[in-house]
Amino acid sequence: MRRSMVFLMIMVLWLSLGVVEAKERVQLAPDTPKSQIIHMNPAEVDASLLPLDPIGNLNTTGVPPKDFDLSSWYLEVKGESVGKELRLSYEELQKLPMVKKKVLLICPGFFADYAEWEGVPLQEILKLAAVKEYQKILIAGLDGYEAFFSKDELEGERINLLFLALRVNGETLPREHGFPVRLVAEDFYGSRWVKWIREIVVD
Repeated sequence: MRRSMVFLMIMVLWLSLGVVEAKERVQLAPDTPKSQIIHMNPAEVDASLLPLDPIGNLNTTGVPPKDFDLSSWYLEVKGESVGKELRLSYEELQKLPMVKKKVLLICPGFFADYAEWEGVPLQEILKLAAVKEYQKILIAGLDGYEAFFSKDELEGERINLLFLALRVNGETLPREHGFPVRLVAEDFYGSRWVKWIREIVVD
């Protein structure tokens, strides 16, 4: 019993000092075949050495909304945990602080894309909406597609893995890839990367 207590105390000390580290990512070589990458978990690999895929080679899923009118579009942010509801136009989104990241998208068993995305951190949106505590976040697209993220999935610095992309590879986001705005969810599978975003609900 005493030995178990000593072991437990040592483990607590190691954790507090950061001695126990997270699993190291697997570095992908520049020539790693996509046929292999599609069976990997994006949270377990380092794709930084991969060449960027040209926009014309990026895979597409879903059907862009018909008769889309940017002048009447806005991003709505609402929910029980929102202190200040938002309706942000495309022009207003463009003026917010942005990040630029090279991120690997994996649709398991089907395809993988590696591109440089630029957009507004989700954290910035939550700050504008005066969100302090929440249990889940729903992100919905104009095509009816939705994705949920729990508080546990976005704990601590992991909230920074999500941002609303307006550009890809230095160009305005093409319509087939989610214009005016799509979600980039680093370390999450592509099924969570909602396109043509219209609404964020925070509860």
